[in-house]
Amino acid sequence: MQAQRADEMPVGEAGKRCRIRCRARLGLGELETAEGIVRVANQEMIRALRVVTVERGVDPRGFALMPFGGAGPMHAAALADELEIERILCPRASGVLSALGLIASDRRRDTARTVLLSGAELTAERVSGELAQLRASLGAGLENAEPEATFEMRYRGQSFELAVPGPMDPDPAELAESFATAHEARYGYRDDEAEVELVNVRLAMVVRGPDPEPAAAGPGGLEIHTRRARFNGEWVEAEILRGEPEADRRAEGPCIFELPEATLVLPPGWEAEVDERGTVVARRTSG
Repeated sequence: MQAQRADEMPVGEAGKRCRIRCRARLGLGELETAEGIVRVANQEMIRALRVVTVERGVDPRGFALMPFGGAGPMHAAALADELEIERILCPRASGVLSALGLIASDRRRDTARTVLLSGAELTAERVSGELAQLRASLGAGLENAEPEATFEMRYRGQSFELAVPGPMDPDPAELAESFATAHEARYGYRDDEAEVELVNVRLAMVVRGPDPEPAAAGPGGLEIHTRRARFNGEWVEAEILRGEPEADRRAEGPCIFELPEATLVLPPGWEAEVDERGTVVARRTSG
């Protein structure tokens, strides 16, 4: 008998086999398995958020979480709860935010050079000369571009560097102080007795992109109803708001905003209000 691929099976047969596999391999039903998959996905996103916040000495509790993509806002409240973030901003253009960023982003050319300068070799003239050579290497066609210099520095003996922005004619003493300040913010200490080494010099020539102005929220026209949804292992009646909400529209979790380009899911303990630009601003009210 020829075996069938899962995508060739009738839906009922494929679903039956899925349930059998869930029970046999995991000891779970399909609903519990799906919830487990979502929890695993959330933990992966939380791990990534911690890399760019906690592991860099940044407390995520002081920030708002702005999810994007069609499905990103579905996970936002769970991530915010885990990281104790109090506010979520779901932009009107959430589903196409990457495309919008590409259109509005700066145009730039980047180059870099390893210099390994410290002590008496780390002079303003030497660093300015390196930047001038980097600028010449980028070629013509950048008449309207602005230079952005970055200096990757470390204490001698370290195997990692910290990037410090600076002017095209930097003072080495000021660079060292900026590095020490950044090092203290990232790692909790500075060593004013250690020798500072400039490892890499980076230069970007940047042509500023457009600054798009978001349109005002539309007149609304939501379809509002309720349906059962599952939160924290329990079925509850959730308010469903389908369409583009008008400014000042309010909702309390459990609720689901089925926006034209994204879906924002808010569990119990959250509330939301739409601002004048159509951004859904959600706030945690408990927990």
